[in-house]
Amino acid sequence: VGSIMLIGCGGGGSEDGGSTPDETVNVSGKVTYDLVPSNSNYIGLDYNSITQETVKGVQVDAIDSSNQSIASTTTDASGNYSFILPANTQVKIRVYAKLFKSGTPSWDLKVVDNTNSDAIYVMEGALVSTGVSDSTRNLNAPSGWDGTQYTSTRVAAPFAIVDSVYSAMNRVLSADVNTVFPPLNVNWSVNNVAISGNISQGQITTSHYSDSNLYILGDADSDTDEYDDHVVTHEWGHYYEDKFSRSDNIGGAHSADDHLDIRVAFGEGWGNAFAAMALDDPIYFDTLDASQASGFFFDIESGTSTTKGWYSESSIERILYDIYDQTDDGSDSLSFGFGPIHQVFTGAEKTTGAFTSIFTFIDALKDENGADAGTIDTIVSSENIATITDIFGTGRTNLASAYPYKNLTVGSSVAITLSDQYGTYNKLSNRKYIKFTIATSGTYTIRVQQTNGTNSDPDFYLFDTSPWNRIAISESTASGVEEKSVSLAAGQYLLDISDYKNIADAQLTVTIN
Repeated sequence: VGSIMLIGCGGGGSEDGGSTPDETVNVSGKVTYDLVPSNSNYIGLDYNSITQETVKGVQVDAIDSSNQSIASTTTDASGNYSFILPANTQVKIRVYAKLFKSGTPSWDLKVVDNTNSDAIYVMEGALVSTGVSDSTRNLNAPSGWDGTQYTSTRVAAPFAIVDSVYSAMNRVLSADVNTVFPPLNVNWSVNNVAISGNISQGQITTSHYSDSNLYILGDADSDTDEYDDHVVTHEWGHYYEDKFSRSDNIGGAHSADDHLDIRVAFGEGWGNAFAAMALDDPIYFDTLDASQASGFFFDIESGTSTTKGWYSESSIERILYDIYDQTDDGSDSLSFGFGPIHQVFTGAEKTTGAFTSIFTFIDALKDENGADAGTIDTIVSSENIATITDIFGTGRTNLASAYPYKNLTVGSSVAITLSDQYGTYNKLSNRKYIKFTIATSGTYTIRVQQTNGTNSDPDFYLFDTSPWNRIAISESTASGVEEKSVSLAAGQYLLDISDYKNIADAQLTVTIN
């Protein structure tokens, strides 16, 4: 089994009677895991209400006394497996925290220990003779909780994560039964802590997605996320954006009441909304602290926040979920399901010529569902967002002064002001986006210079919009000046301009020649 790590044992075997020819027998069973739900108020985990839930779609092997696999299958949607095996043969059943299917559709997901050379998690039963009669061997992955703390191996955790991912995949398959899911590793360990540093030591910062990997916290009495299914599916939603669509989300800290950069607001609002879609449950909860007894929750269906608008992840999650769900309430009279949402993400959103935001998504959704455009506008309006008429969100009325896009004609300049009014790095007004058109191919010089003497340090990224691609990064030429000369073909381009020092009200002049 190479680097496979065996993390615990399920049940043994039992002879059920019946008879088959001496040469072969049927060995079958059900695979389950201990699910620790949230408390009824969604604050903390309720270890007094553990249920045994089925482990669906995972790989199951029959392993002989030489530790070799002699048969392999997968559990069905009810957690059942079945083998025809040689009679009178010593065999144990091994279950992998792994979802795999080749062909179309296909997927390749496994839960590994990033602090143990990426060993895949498994559980297995006892080595027992198959005998001469059919038998049943049920396996359950225990939580490891003894009533007051974790005292034994947390075998259930990787399988709880697999179950959440299974739900997420099925939501996508409901829109496209032929979906091919690119490979994904889920990195979970009891050593995974909310500290930035060496991932191989478990210092993963927080549960997050990056480059075909989910990283999930597992630090007991601090923050564990294996049973926080909305957290897991939120992060899987970022994988979906990365592999099936496009996300321009720049990351960073965010919360429900923040005024965010539009890319961050949309990406994080999408993650929350997708979690509710995947689980068909609008109550998003996250448990933490000693004995996993604390935490927070919010209602994606009917929750409120102090911040509403095109810069609010809370507004965006409510809009997206209202478009999806079957419940009509308030301004929501749509029940699109996942199909139209998937269509936008895998189509127009992937190739849009603007930064991904609620503007790009709603503009495409209305284009593709014209008969419902008015109803979509009504849902959007309920979050204090004026009618969206293009991918740039032209015509903002709510916080119009913070609208990030500006136009620039080549050969001229435009003045911009960056602000830390709502915070730094990824908050609203930290960045401005400059739209410009190149009419004739050639070499052009982009220059961003401070004008208010506040010792700011401007930075910019240059994006080609067709096909979408980041093609240049600014270079410092003098104090307060960034410049870059680059060969550009005719077409539409965008600049993302920020101030590295986060100076309050940094005033800059942008010139292209």
